[in-house]
Amino acid sequence: MKIKFPHLLLASSLLVSSLNVSAAAASFTDVEPSAWYYDAVENVTENGWLNGTGGSRFTPDGNLTRAMLATILWRIEGSPAPNGSADFIDTDSASWYADGLAWSVENGLFNGYPDGSFRPANAITREQLATVFYRTAEDKTDIGAGAVSTKNGCTWASEACAWANTHGLFTFALGTLDLCAPASRAEIAYWLNAYYPQETATRSTLTEGQYRSMGYLLYTPANVQADMPLIVYLHGGHGKGSDLSILTTTDGFPQYLADGTLGEIPAYVLIPQLPADQNGWKAADDTVMSLIDKICTENKIDRSRISLTGHSMGGTGTWDIALLHSEVFSRIAPMSGSIQTTAETLSALSDMPIWTFVGDADRVVKPESTEQFIAALQEQNTNAKLTVFADTDHVGVLQTAWLEDGAALIDWLIQ
Repeated sequence: MKIKFPHLLLASSLLVSSLNVSAAAASFTDVEPSAWYYDAVENVTENGWLNGTGGSRFTPDGNLTRAMLATILWRIEGSPAPNGSADFIDTDSASWYADGLAWSVENGLFNGYPDGSFRPANAITREQLATVFYRTAEDKTDIGAGAVSTKNGCTWASEACAWANTHGLFTFALGTLDLCAPASRAEIAYWLNAYYPQETATRSTLTEGQYRSMGYLLYTPANVQADMPLIVYLHGGHGKGSDLSILTTTDGFPQYLADGTLGEIPAYVLIPQLPADQNGWKAADDTVMSLIDKICTENKIDRSRISLTGHSMGGTGTWDIALLHSEVFSRIAPMSGSIQTTAETLSALSDMPIWTFVGDADRVVKPESTEQFIAALQEQNTNAKLTVFADTDHVGVLQTAWLEDGAALIDWLIQ
């Protein structure tokens, strides 16, 4: 484990100069240049350790869960593979936080509760935050006169809190602290910035573009190398128009990409936005394919690894465009889409690796057409598979696929 305490900044040195306005922090409408946490938000977001919450917001007064903090610390350490899973009564080894939690428990950063639970959705408190960071310190003897003046002192963490206070991690810009209360996102950014000031991680970017009448988002991975894969994502009907922020605030995959839920992805991701006057992705086929060609030409993309996925209207669009251009895509993952079972459609996708997702409680796009098609296709295509989510509605398919199967799905898409 490489976690160590290389350097600490004094609390006074973390106060912000309004003259040093960066693009990272300045992009958040709720982070003022005069805020005590401005520099910290700038640094941690530039490094990709903590991201916004969508809609150009950082939500500094919001909280992070215990699972989120475990995952953030795991990602800072390079996302090392854990030796096993963390077995608590309320955690799932298939969840999005499973590896980060397992790693953090293995390395002694987190413990569970006496009843065998971890409580992953609970907000991390200030005393818990101090304890987690204290456990990573190489020198635990440097406490000094660090006792913290608090509203509610929790004695079990008094030593960790005194250590954190000695090293300037508690900010008293907030006044007298309640150690038992949740730490805010601003405070956690402050701690991360103080704890890892020497780190220089490269951050992925999500940029806006325009091609013909179609706007788009392009995710560029942190460490670009030659011949990288490209994932193309087609949104559902609610995402149509010219406001790209709709995609990062309401549509599952772009939203999870923007807020960091899915972590760093070792691939480019192209997310076109269908103009409002278009009825479906099939009608925009020419523009979409030309845009894909443009992105591949301008970036280091392996044209043999272009995958296509989408949900709802985008799920149907995935089927439609793949049927027209099966030679372009290496694999497809339609979600809650519709396809007809005909000799032509079966023939066109007879060799295509397919992973499709439906919900058995979907009443918007009923799963039967997909189930019938995959059943017929599997007679000739052994690379076609179907995942049916039980008791899951239309929107739930999108959320479940990316939040529960996201890591496996991304690995599959970029093969």
